[in-house]
Amino acid sequence: MEESILLKILQVETDEHKTYVQELFCEYFNWSHFMFQHQFNVSYDVNALLEQEMAKLQQFLPPEGRLLLGEYKNEIAGCACLRKIGEHVGEIKRMYVRSEFRRKGIGKSLLQAIIHEAHQIGYARIRLDTAPFPKEAQLLYRSLGFQEILPYTEKSEISEKYRSSWIFMELVLKPNE
Repeated sequence: MEESILLKILQVETDEHKTYVQELFCEYFNWSHFMFQHQFNVSYDVNALLEQEMAKLQQFLPPEGRLLLGEYKNEIAGCACLRKIGEHVGEIKRMYVRSEFRRKGIGKSLLQAIIHEAHQIGYARIRLDTAPFPKEAQLLYRSLGFQEILPYTEKSEISEKYRSSWIFMELVLKPNE
């Protein structure tokens, strides 16, 4: 059976969905915390960050945002979030696929779905930032047309101290996509 047939993309709507989001965010923050410690010798309180992000979940919900879950073989495999950061500009955040579900096209499907949603909302551009270590994610972004840009500061969560190490990307959406 083809992998894409086994994948469903869901818009977060229910409390059960939000529980999955919390689990995914927790995994994502634990993974990124480990990487930040290793790469930059930086530590942060994962639980405090998770609590803060869950309190701000509405920024990823309609009408100006989206929070998508990828369900693979009836298991939640990953997520992708979109929020408004400027006039006609959206930002992708928390793009994450659990390790056991990687290399199945789930990340690409989630990214394509979030791009489609951004277009439906009416964004002209989508931006994202990524640390230097997730090389496969960077290749995925480039494969779908994202190009590197200078750092943007709208709603940026990246400390000025680390911006020079970060990768900032943008995709210009065509009106007829």
